[in-house]
Amino acid sequence: MHGLIRVRQFTLADAHIVCTPDQVADEFKGVLDLIIHVMRCIGIENDIRYRFSKWDPRNTEKYIDDPQAWETTQVLMKRILDEIGLDYKEADGEAAFYGPKLDLQFKNVYGKEDTLFTIQIDFALPGRFDMSYVDKDGTKKRPYIIHRSSIGCYERTLAMLIEKYAGALPLWMAPEQVRLMAITDRSLDYLKGWEQKLKAAGVRVTLDARSEKIGYKIREARTERVPYMAIAGDSEVEKGTLAIRKRGEGDIGQMDGDAFIDLVSNEIMKKVIF
Repeated sequence: MHGLIRVRQFTLADAHIVCTPDQVADEFKGVLDLIIHVMRCIGIENDIRYRFSKWDPRNTEKYIDDPQAWETTQVLMKRILDEIGLDYKEADGEAAFYGPKLDLQFKNVYGKEDTLFTIQIDFALPGRFDMSYVDKDGTKKRPYIIHRSSIGCYERTLAMLIEKYAGALPLWMAPEQVRLMAITDRSLDYLKGWEQKLKAAGVRVTLDARSEKIGYKIREARTERVPYMAIAGDSEVEKGTLAIRKRGEGDIGQMDGDAFIDLVSNEIMKKVIF
């Protein structure tokens, strides 16, 4: 059972860059910069291992049988990786059938390694699609294609993030960012007003209006890894405040509602991880 790591269908954020041979290095570096930015945002930059995946010349059934093209593109990719100063391992027999690739590898909680992102240099498809461009010398030449994904397969990446954070996703990623809780029925209308203000500020918020004890509601929200709880009873209604609890810290005291919205909005905007 692999859950979201192995699904019946998946969603891939993919793009293809068609470029001349002398543009490959800059485009490749730009793609890697984008991926590193995404990794920093989701907090996995230090959990990634880089693998330079090459062809196996003995396996002509698995790969396009064009040794010269393989040699040219693999030398090109190695030069790019060395210029960047990337710490990578080489792996024979792991390339795509149409060209070498840089795989960004991530280990799951069982120690199994999976590929999250790839950057691939494709020398084959331009020929199959009869693609060409007119070079500065006036001759027609074949371009290269760079296949890239900025975040990989959404389902697999999400599975890795759920495992990494044990369900306690950073605030900006959490599906439920704030849970409002009423101590008494009298504070429900008060909390409904703050619910609308939080939603207007772009915060994903829910209101727990059940007639349950507040201790039970807090334990349930804590088990469900809700980042923030905002609680109100008669005292908070009278003062115009909210009693705030933060995941991992517990009770952080009473706070003006607008100040709380600013706090949450700022944390979301900055994509705070911890």
